[in-house]
Amino acid sequence: MTAAQWWPAEVLTHERRGSDVVVFTCRTRRALPFRAGQHVEIECPYRPWQTSPFSMANAPRRDRVLEFHVRAGSPAGVSAALVERLKPGDTLRLGTPRGSMVLNPYSRRDLVFITGSTGLAPAKALIDELSRYNRTRWIHLFRAERDDGAFYDRWSLDRLADRHPWLTIVRTTADIAEAVSAHGPWSHHDFYISGPQSMVDSASGQLAALRVPAARIQAFSEVGEQGAGLRT
Repeated sequence: MTAAQWWPAEVLTHERRGSDVVVFTCRTRRALPFRAGQHVEIECPYRPWQTSPFSMANAPRRDRVLEFHVRAGSPAGVSAALVERLKPGDTLRLGTPRGSMVLNPYSRRDLVFITGSTGLAPAKALIDELSRYNRTRWIHLFRAERDDGAFYDRWSLDRLADRHPWLTIVRTTADIAEAVSAHGPWSHHDFYISGPQSMVDSASGQLAALRVPAARIQAFSEVGEQGAGLRT
């Protein structure tokens, strides 16, 4: 059986983006071989021998810097330690990248991202990848939160939209499935859904009702004790 691989990473920044959400960056000592949209298991010094999955919020960079979005969950969990105790200079251990929420290299269709909570992270990573070469594909990012004050990372996303006219951001505190339907038609788009299970189920059901082919939909739900990692 192959031994697990780990990548040590030094925490560079740690910023509160709400009462229970942080965005932090870290740099691995050696390159982490991942694709935008994937996730890794993280072990932090304040919860030794415990791990939880978290999605990278950026595409691979030459400087090896990674961004993560974390919402605190169980007080005894990894996510709570990352939110409440992590600080610049700490060392994390990152596991082998996993997950299939990646861009289809053969598709030239426009894209729709439907996200909730820290399910924003993999969508942001994919948009980061697209921003490096996209010139022809229109992208819609739908975000759902419980109230207007919960839209963390608003400034960063608005800057992306200002720089790239092909990116449209729609925020809603109502039913995101209805918001997506209202902005259609979507007969020639690829869809990526990430967030709480209830939101994923609602959005997936709405797309099925709109007769979007299942092959064009990738749906991922948040798992783990705090819900930042994504699994198929």
